[in-house]
Order: sequence, then structure tokens, then C-alpha cells
Amino acid sequence: MKLRGIGVIGLGYVGLPLARLIAASKTEIIGIENNNERVALLRSVESFPISADLAAVQSKKIVIICVPTPVHEDKSPDLTILNTLLESLSPFLQKGQLVIIESTVYPGYCRNIGVEKLESNSSLRIGDDVMLAHCPERINPGDSIWSLSTIPRVVGGYDKKSTDQAAAFYASILESSIHPMKSIEEAEAVKVVENTFRDINIAYVNELAITFNKIGIDLVNVIDGAATKPFGFLAHYPSIGVGGHCIPVDPYYLIDAAKNAGAENSFVAMARNLNDRMPSYLVSKLEAALATHKIDRAKVTVLGLTYKADIDDTRESPSLKFVEILKSNKHIVTTYDPYAPSLSTAKTVDEAISESDVIVIATHHAAFNSLDYKKIADDGTIIIVDGHDKLNGSAIKALGLSYIGVGRISS
Repeated sequence: MKLRGIGVIGLGYVGLPLARLIAASKTEIIGIENNNERVALLRSVESFPISADLAAVQSKKIVIICVPTPVHEDKSPDLTILNTLLESLSPFLQKGQLVIIESTVYPGYCRNIGVEKLESNSSLRIGDDVMLAHCPERINPGDSIWSLSTIPRVVGGYDKKSTDQAAAFYASILESSIHPMKSIEEAEAVKVVENTFRDINIAYVNELAITFNKIGIDLVNVIDGAATKPFGFLAHYPSIGVGGHCIPVDPYYLIDAAKNAGAENSFVAMARNLNDRMPSYLVSKLEAALATHKIDRAKVTVLGLTYKADIDDTRESPSLKFVEILKSNKHIVTTYDPYAPSLSTAKTVDEAISESDVIVIATHHAAFNSLDYKKIADDGTIIIVDGHDKLNGSAIKALGLSYIGVGRISS
């Protein structure tokens, strides 16, 4: 069988943009998705062929895997989907193929578990017959500067041939630089390290927000001051919490890898725990403000349910956690997000903020930039909560509203 073209398995947030990019490069491609309804939907809108049959990758020179790798309820890595897929893919492998795993995994997964699963139902062997590489996905939804095509990528292979072949493929479809790693384990480690770096820095400023609030110092002003230093400081800002499928998840893969190696990443675990507590912390600030107004059960409007501004992704969104805590505290909660209508209880922003005691900007979508806070104050709202410290708190307070930020001084 003559192998040609690319097969992309998993057409979600990562796989679909990649498949579109490959198709745009005029490279032969087929997308594989196991959800029949999604297959039917994608077939109606995409220019490249899409199948629910895994056997369709048998004729492809390169097979790229982009399936989710979440965590279990206890925060341990959940590799069930990836493991099952690799076992299912095994009988369809062909001599000379290159398999690339883009899904996030812990260092050591590909060479140990991945190889075992890929060889489980095949007479072919990784290295001798089939090449294997890892290229951790890098995608930043909503970013107008760094696109899938322009973000630099790292690749690492089971052996040098695998690394070279994977690097050559990505160089053929991307505008960005490709950085070959010395091993597949190094490539696996890159993804968990870069996202854990962000999680730790966010946890640092979130902890400072809690501390400086008690001291009476505006943390955002302090960070802006520190950022004037042209070296040795990288500004991060406090927020309602950390969302998405990478930053709140990948550190647990590093924690698990350390545990399996007989080490302990207690610092990483503490950062994760602190960031997970931020929705609860912001609710506690709101509860304290409500107490000063002698309100036990407030009408609270939460604007923004996605984890990031101007995108429709709600995975691990701290806004949703914030809403659940409010409800458990017996407040009357109205929600609105133009990017998540199925989760919104109001159909418009005007409907959502009507008769509210509290308005929370949990996700700063551009659609909320034009809110008329004078009218909001005139209509009886008493508290504005700023989930990312982006509002002009002084101007809001000048209207007679109480303003609550994460790292800002509230009143």
C-alpha cells in the first residue's frame, strides 16, 4: 500500500484547527471523529473529508492524534481516551507510518505506555516499522497575534528518524520555527513545564492579592510599578481563577510524573490548590460587602461564563465555579454570556442586569465594555465585582457603587 497524506484523529479545539491548516496547505488529509453527530455536522461545513472509521488512516503517511487528556475527579491524569484510541489504532498501523501524539501527556508516557498500546494489536514495532513522535499542541484561542501557524513548536521522537520526520512535516505546514528536542521525553515535558510556569506565577499574584487586601495595598498598581523594571520581572495579574484545558490540568500531569519517579512537587500542588480557591475567595469578598449593606440573599448577575474573553470555551471556567458557590450560599443568580447561550439564564445583557443587587463581570467580553454604570447605579445595583481587575474602580465608586476587585482595594 502506498502511503500518502495525513490523518488527524480528534476534531476538537486542537484537531480541527490543525486539520483546517493542513487542508489549506493543499496536503491530502482526512479527519477522524468518533462522534457521528459531529461527523455529520463537520461534513456539512468543512472542505476536507471526515470519517468516523478509524480504518481510514491505514493509507496515510502521517497520523496525528489530538484527543483530550483530562484529569479524574481526584485530579490524577485521565488517559483513558488516549489509551483506548492507541489500542484501537494498533491493528491499522502500516509499515513506514509516522504517528504523532499532540495530546498532553506526562514525561515518559509515549515511550512506555504509548508504545505498549500501539504495539498491542499489531505485529509492527515502534522504531523498527513505525515512527512515533510527540509535538505538544500549542494554541491560544482568541489571540489575534499568535495563530496556530505562527506559534513556534517543539517535537521529540522515539528515535532520531522519528524526530526528523515530524520536524519536517510541521515545517512544511507552519510559518513558525520548529525546535527538535533530544528525546520524546523532553518534548512531553515542555508542555507541562510551560503551563505549570504560568499556573505558579498566577498563583503567586493571587496569593499577593489576598495578602495585600489585608494590608490595604492595591496590588495591580504594585504590579504595574514592578513591570517598569526592564529585566527580571514578568507581569502576571490576579483574577477570579484559572480556566481552560491546559493551565488548570497540565500541572497535575507534572505532579503525577514526579510521584511516579519517587519525587514530590509540593510547590506545584500548592499553586494549583490556591488558584482553584480563587472563586471562593472572591465570593467571600462579596459576602463581606453584602454584610455591610445588611443583605443576606442577594440578586446577583454574573456576566461571562467562558474561561477567557471573547471565546466560547467553558472548560474549567472559574466563572462556573463562582456561580455554583453563589447558589450554594442561597443567592438568586442570573447568568448571561453571549458565547455560552445554553448556559445563560438571561437572553440579553439588559435582561440579565435588570433589578440586580450585584453585577459580576466574571469574564471581560468586549460586549460588556459598553455597560452604562451610571444607569446601573440609578437602577438600584449597589455592588460591582470585577473578576479580572480591568474596570475603572474609582469611576465606579464615584457613582456611589461599591467596587470589588481581586487585587484592588474595595469599598
